[in-house]
Amino acid sequence: MSYFKMRDIIIKTSTSPNHKRKNLCIVETIDQQGMKARAEKKYSYYVSEKNPFHDPEEMKSWINAQSVSLQKKDRHVSIHKRFDEQTGMGQMIYRVIGSFYIVQNLHIFAVVFMHSIKFDMVAPSKGLAA
Repeated sequence: MSYFKMRDIIIKTSTSPNHKRKNLCIVETIDQQGMKARAEKKYSYYVSEKNPFHDPEEMKSWINAQSVSLQKKDRHVSIHKRFDEQTGMGQMIYRVIGSFYIVQNLHIFAVVFMHSIKFDMVAPSKGLAA
């Protein structure tokens, strides 16, 4: 018995003209023995520069103030799952949104990110199952 297996992977990247936004999208589709699945992974980053510092001590004091600040933002994580027993279709979406800082020389950059993974699946019908 031979099994037909098909797998496609598509990768797309884009950067905004002002270089403040970077996107990466990876889509993978699988068709194997009647089961069809699609995974879409998206990564988006938004970068903005904070005030550049002219003195390393000034920057160090800003970093220390940020570490004790009450304005820290926690990562937001969400997971949604659905399954329709009549159609055999299932879906799961996992999303994380957060932020962090990057220090380069005397420049501080704030980076906000969103990562999402979306899975779609169609189970083989019972009549086709081996």
